[in-house]
Amino acid sequence: MSLYIKYQDNSLKKKAGELSELLHLKIFAEPENIKERNFSEDYFLVLNSENMFLQKGLNRNTNPIFSDFDNWAANYEDKLLQKSLRGLPNNFSCIDLTAGFGKDAFEIAKSRKCKSIHLIEKEKWVFSLLEDGLKNSGTKEAKELLLKFQIFNEDNLQFLETNKKKYDLIFIDPMFTGVQKSKAKRHMQALRDLSSSINDENLLKRSLERANLKVIVKRHKNMAFLEEVLPSRSIEGKVVRYDIYNTN
Repeated sequence: MSLYIKYQDNSLKKKAGELSELLHLKIFAEPENIKERNFSEDYFLVLNSENMFLQKGLNRNTNPIFSDFDNWAANYEDKLLQKSLRGLPNNFSCIDLTAGFGKDAFEIAKSRKCKSIHLIEKEKWVFSLLEDGLKNSGTKEAKELLLKFQIFNEDNLQFLETNKKKYDLIFIDPMFTGVQKSKAKRHMQALRDLSSSINDENLLKRSLERANLKVIVKRHKNMAFLEEVLPSRSIEGKVVRYDIYNTN
C-alpha cells in the first residue's frame, strides 16, 4: 500500500506541491487505466477548500479520517481515561509521547486540573493532519481546550533526551500489535498501516524517570504489560486497559 497526496480543486495545486515536498510524498495523478488498478488498499491525504483529511481508497463516500476536535468536544467522552487521571493535582502538566491524531490528549485536556499538554508525533503526515485539525477547529469549547496544546514533530525518545523538563503526567499509547485489523478502528488501522515504526524500546522506562507523579499506558485489555513492567494499578474496560505507574 502507498500514501499519496490528492487535491480536489486546481486552486489547491500549489499547496499540494508544497505538502508533497514537505512530506516526500507523490501527488496522485489519476491514471487513464484506473479501472485496471485497485487503489482500495492505498491511502490519500486529500486537500479541499476547508481542511485536509486521510482517506482509504478512492471512494468519495468513505468516511474521512482527521483530527475532529469539534466533534470530540461535543460528542466524545472516555470515562475510563478520566478515571485514570484521578489523584492528579490542580494545574498538572502532561506530555503525550504518542500523539497520533490527538484524541487521547484532547480527552486529558478536558480535565479542569490540566494546565498544559505537550504532544509528540514523529510521523510527518500524522503531524500535518494534527496541525490542520488545530488550525481548523471552529467551536468555542474545542478552541479553549486546544489552548492547552503545544505540538512537536519529533521522535519521542529524542525529545525526552534533549528536553530536560519533567512532567507531572506522561501518557503513552503504543501501537496495538496483535489485534485483528478487522476489529481495529479506522484511524488506528491507518496508523498501523502507514507508520514507519511500531513501538520504541525502553519508552516506558525512560518515562518513569521523567514523570513527577504518574505514567499512564493505554493497552488492549488482552496485551501484556508494556516492557513487562508491572503497574501500580490498572483500570480495565471492555476493550482497553489503562496501566497506571505511580512515580512519586
